[in-house]
Amino acid sequence: MIKKVNTFFFVLALITFTLSSYIMITIHTFNHTAVKNNIKYLSSDYFKGRLPGTIENTEVSYYIKEQMAANNIKPLEGSYFQSFKVKYPSKISGSPYLKVVDKKGNLIKEFTYGKEYVEDMVNFKNNKMFFSKSNKLYMDNESLHINQNGNYFVFYTPAKGSISFRSSFTYDSPCSMGIIVTKETLATLEDYITKNYNIECFIPYEVKEATVNNVVGVIKGKNASAPPLIISAHFDHVGTSFNDTVYNGALDNASGISFLLELSKYLNSLKKPDRDIIVVGFNAEEFGLLGSKYFVEQYKNILTGSKVYNFDMIGSNNSVPLCIMVSEKDSNKSTFVRSIDSTCTKQKIKYDYMYEDASDHTYFRKENIDAMTFTDKDMTRIHTPNDKAEFISTASIDRCFNVVSKEIMKNAYINTPYYLYYKEAFVVSSIVIVLSVVLNIVLARRKKLQLST
Repeated sequence: MIKKVNTFFFVLALITFTLSSYIMITIHTFNHTAVKNNIKYLSSDYFKGRLPGTIENTEVSYYIKEQMAANNIKPLEGSYFQSFKVKYPSKISGSPYLKVVDKKGNLIKEFTYGKEYVEDMVNFKNNKMFFSKSNKLYMDNESLHINQNGNYFVFYTPAKGSISFRSSFTYDSPCSMGIIVTKETLATLEDYITKNYNIECFIPYEVKEATVNNVVGVIKGKNASAPPLIISAHFDHVGTSFNDTVYNGALDNASGISFLLELSKYLNSLKKPDRDIIVVGFNAEEFGLLGSKYFVEQYKNILTGSKVYNFDMIGSNNSVPLCIMVSEKDSNKSTFVRSIDSTCTKQKIKYDYMYEDASDHTYFRKENIDAMTFTDKDMTRIHTPNDKAEFISTASIDRCFNVVSKEIMKNAYINTPYYLYYKEAFVVSSIVIVLSVVLNIVLARRKKLQLST
C-alpha cells in the first residue's frame, strides 16, 4: 500500500516538475535590473526631461515603439502611434530678467536667474510683464498676484522654500505666467512695490503647437470581442529650465514606463491570454493627462467592461507603502479595488489608498471604466532635478509586480494558477521526487532484508 501511494505521488510530482520546468524555460522572468537600467536610460540627461513637443520626447516614443516590436507586441489597429496635437512651452531667443526700475526707467536692482527666481512651467500665454502698485495686486508672505490687461501673473514661494520645483504645463490654466522665487526675493519685490517702484520680468518661452504620440501595442487574446485589459504608464516629463538644468524624471515616470515594458515582455511570454491586453505608453500626462484623454476618446467604444492598471512612480527608495490611487468619486469597497486589497493582504504588502484624479486612470473613470494607478507616494524629489535613477529601489519594483501580476492573472489568464506558482511547484515537486526516491530505496532494502531472514 505504501509503495502504491509513493508511486502515485512520485508520478504526480514528476508531472508537476516537468510542467514547472517547461514554464521556467519558456517564460520571461520579470527582471527588476532590466527595469532599473531602462529607468537610467530614459531619465538620462540625453533626453532632457522628455518634454512633449521636443525632439527628445519624440525619440522616447520611437524607443518605446521599438521595444514593443522587439518583444513581439503588435501595434493596435495597424500603428503603434496614436498622434494628437498639444500646446507646449518652447524656448525662444533672449535672456530672462527680473528687475526693479524707477519711474525714469533706471535700473535699481536685478535678480539672479536660477538662484533668486526661475520660471514655473504652468503657462506662457504672456512671457513679459511690467507692473507697479497702480496695477491690481494681491500680496502675502507666500505669493504676489497681478491682474494686468486680461493677464494673470503670479510670483510664489514653494512650501519647502526651494525654487527647484517645476510644475506641470497646463495651457487651460488661468495663469498667463508663473515665476518661482525665494522668500527673500518675494519680500524684496513686495517692499519695492510698496515704495512705488516698477517691476519688469521676461522669460524667453512661448507657447507653440506640436504633434506628439501615444505608443499603443496589443497582446492578442483568445476572445477578441471581450473587453480588453489595459496596462499603461506615461513617459513624458517637464523638460529643462532655461539654463539647461535637466529635470530627469526617474521616478516620475521613467519608472512607470520601464516597469510597463518589462511587465508586457513577461506577459507576452505566457500562453495566450483570455482577452486582449492593450499596452499603452501615454504622452502629455504632465500637460493635464492629455494622452490618456485622447486614448479614451478614440477607443471608448471598445473599453466598456475593461480593467485598467496604470503605473506612475514605481520604485521609491524611501520607506513608503504601495499606494492604490483611484478616482475622487471611488471608495475601497468596489469589487475592483477590493481584489487588489486582498492580493496585497495575502502578499503581506503594506499599502494605502489615494482618492485623486491625478494620473492617467482619471479619464477612464470618467467613463465608468474600472481603472486605478499603482504608485509609490513619495513626493520628496518629484519635479525637481534630484529625481534621478540612483534613488530607485528594485525592491519597490518587485513589490508592485508581485501584486499586479496576480491581478492580471485573475482577469486575463483564468484557470492558469501554475503561472503564478510555478517556482513553488518546481521546488515542492523536486523535494517530493527526492523523498519518493529515498522512500523507494528504504522500502527495497527493507524487502531485501525480510527475504534474507
